Amino acid sequence: MKELCNANIEVLNQLKDLIACCANVYIKPTDSAHAGIGDHVRHVLDHYRALRNGLVNGQVDYNFRTRNSPEQTDSKQALDNIQELKNWLAQLESVDHRIQVISEINLHRCQSQQMPSTIERELLYLINHSIHHMAYASLLASTRGVCVPHHIGLAPGTATYERQQRDREQEYVETAE
Repeated sequence: MKELCNANIEVLNQLKDLIACCANVYIKPTDSAHAGIGDHVRHVLDHYRALRNGLVNGQVDYNFRTRNSPEQTDSKQALDNIQELKNWLAQLESVDHRIQVISEINLHRCQSQQMPSTIERELLYLINHSIHHMAYASLLASTRGVCVPHHIGLAPGTATYERQQRDREQEYVETAE
């Protein structure tokens, strides 16, 4: 559990890095996307808040959204909210009870699915979900001429693959010498 909390804190640190390098384009929409960088940040934070709130009442509702909230347009507010969530994660203890997760599943009508889950499973989901949105926001930033550091939005499995490739290349160089 502690490893998952620490990994989520690292993901939120990446989100902070994204905000820092995208300050000038944080609220600017793009012609090629439905959402801007601030919208993606808010969406990621909504999911963390859904889990935090769900641990109180036993139901994690990923349909919960704070659309048009200040954190979408005010990067300082987003950074403050990230810090609050990091503090929560740093103190989160493993709770030995089942939780229910609810999320919409149908694009054409309002239809949600509810299913049992665990805190650990949802913390893992938050890592993957957040990385996905940071990768997309990084792409949006690049269309605005912003160079986002490589580690932002990089999946752990991709990072492992890249390390293995570097190790193989280094072994090849050492063997060739």
